[in-house]
Amino acid sequence: MATLEDHSSPHLEDELHELERDEKKLEQRADQMSLVQGLSGLFSIVALVVGIAALVVALIANGKANDNDHMTRAAAPAAATGTSGGMPGGGMMGGSAGQPGAVRVTLGEMWVRPNATSVPEGKVTFSATNMGHVKHELMIERTPLKMEGPGRPVEDAAQGMIEDMGPGESGKMTLRLKPGKYELFCNVPGHYAAGQHTEFTVTKR
Repeated sequence: MATLEDHSSPHLEDELHELERDEKKLEQRADQMSLVQGLSGLFSIVALVVGIAALVVALIANGKANDNDHMTRAAAPAAATGTSGGMPGGGMMGGSAGQPGAVRVTLGEMWVRPNATSVPEGKVTFSATNMGHVKHELMIERTPLKMEGPGRPVEDAAQGMIEDMGPGESGKMTLRLKPGKYELFCNVPGHYAAGQHTEFTVTKR
């Protein structure tokens, strides 16, 4: 005669085997999820490294472009005035004019650059060229300058002036200057205050 235990035992064993299979499936899924998460983390790290590398390359390329642009801008005025070395725009700090009594001056936003910072007293010819994109003028006045307001020299006090040169235009003025300290500057409204001036010296012979 069969007992209750005999009837229930096979059924319990089947359920036990099914639970074991489910457990194995869960373990496999857990392993797969762990692998996916690990790969996702790895891909995130790789993407971060690639992004940083791209940023560094872009910054280096931008720095080189700025350096090349700066060198091109610095060399252009010097080439235009037929000079080499010295300051951009043909200026040679502390130098004297190539020809006695002749000074070449270039102007731009917002600077004045002579090819000499001093000349001997007497007859001096200034040849100016506007290398900028707006109108400029060249004036020379003995220092200290007379001012009608902050950053606004009195125009009538100047020893000489080349007026209203448009972009690419040139002009000349010839003066007799005595020894002393002078300033070369642009007196278009706002340009002196923006820094468009430089010191100039006339020495004794």
